[in-house]
Order: sequence, then C-alpha cells, then structure tokens
Amino acid sequence: MSERVSRIFAEVYKNYDTVNTVCSLGTIVTWRKTAAREAMVDHSNYALLDIATGTGELAFEIMKAADKEGKRVKITAMDFSPNMLKVAKSKATERGAGIRFELGDAMDLRYQSSSFDVVTSSFALRNVDDLETFAREAYRVMKKGGKFVFMDMARPESSAGRLFIKAYWTVIGAVGLIENRDAYLWLVSSVDRFDKHGFVRILQKQGFRNVKMSILVSGAAFLVTGNK
Repeated sequence: MSERVSRIFAEVYKNYDTVNTVCSLGTIVTWRKTAAREAMVDHSNYALLDIATGTGELAFEIMKAADKEGKRVKITAMDFSPNMLKVAKSKATERGAGIRFELGDAMDLRYQSSSFDVVTSSFALRNVDDLETFAREAYRVMKKGGKFVFMDMARPESSAGRLFIKAYWTVIGAVGLIENRDAYLWLVSSVDRFDKHGFVRILQKQGFRNVKMSILVSGAAFLVTGNK
C-alpha cells in the first residue's frame, strides 16, 4: 500500500465501521452478507484468508455464515494497518470469535503456497498499488480448486448506482462522526478511478478460472468470484 493510503487508514480507524454504515445507508451490511454467502464451500472444514481485512467485518460475517451452515472455517485475517487490526482484535475478544488477525502486506503474503481453500478481500482493491501482484499472491496461497471472493466499489454503470454515489458524497459531508473528511472523500473518489473490468482481465491472465462479476444492491459495489 502507498504511504498516502497508510496515513489515511491510520487516521480513520476509530469510527470507520459506523461511518461506512451510515454513509452507505446501511447497504454495506447487505454487501458483506452477500460476500460471506459466496465464501462458503461444499466441505465442512476449511481454511480461509481474508486479505486487507480492515476492522474484520467481512471475516466476522463469514464466521457467522459458516456457523449457520454448520461448517468449521479457520479464518486468518491480515491487514497492513496496526490501528485497524487493533479494532478488529478488540471486536473479536468481545464477540468470542476465534479469528486469527495478523499484520501483513497484501502484495507480499507471508503464507506458504497452496495454504487456503478460500481467499477473500473487501473494499481494498482500489487502494492496492499493483493489482497484478495482488492477484499473483492470492493465486499462490490458494489451493488448487480453491475459491476467491473479492468485493469493492467502482464507478456505477446504472443511473441508480450513480445516484447512490452522489448520496454517499452528500452524507459524508454532513455526518458529524467524520473527523477527517478529506480522507473519506479521497477514499470515495477512488471509486471513480477503479477499473473493475480491467481487474477481471488481470485475474483471468493470472490463471484464475470461472471468473464472474456481479453487481450488488445499489449498483455501486461489485463482487468477483472464481477458482484456481
């Protein structure tokens, strides 16, 4: 991650979850539930890596989904921000969630090759410096036949999605919880810069199979899934 992105997440971690929920009008919760359902696999005992986990919300949602289906999932969740991980670990303690949170670099994963059945990531892609390196590392640590679930926001192609983004900008300007509006405005502006179709091509070039993209509720977020 760039130094600028590192500084931004070092500043926004305190109210990050609340701000995202409020500014997305609660839609981000629905997005995570959808991603968590996609992260389920047929076998009942498997290992999952959540890259750039942030405050761990997707990892927690996956654990809930697995418990509901009677599956046992060993989740490792890593992030480059110590402040974000501090929040995630605190929540894990409060919720009694057995998730392993670790400091790490999404573009230089320290895990052995073919270690995970599932690899996930949410709302981190547009902050990654080199998506080809990200894809290569994700491919490396995934077992043959494994599954990936990547979620983020990008420039909406529908009128409803464009209206959602406009509302998102408006709410960010008004919410009193936001201490550093410039940081959040930069994060939202990165939505316009992200090429989701280009990312799909990168994944295909890396060798991932069955790569599919779906647009989530509101049209502002997308989900990409596939296999190694």
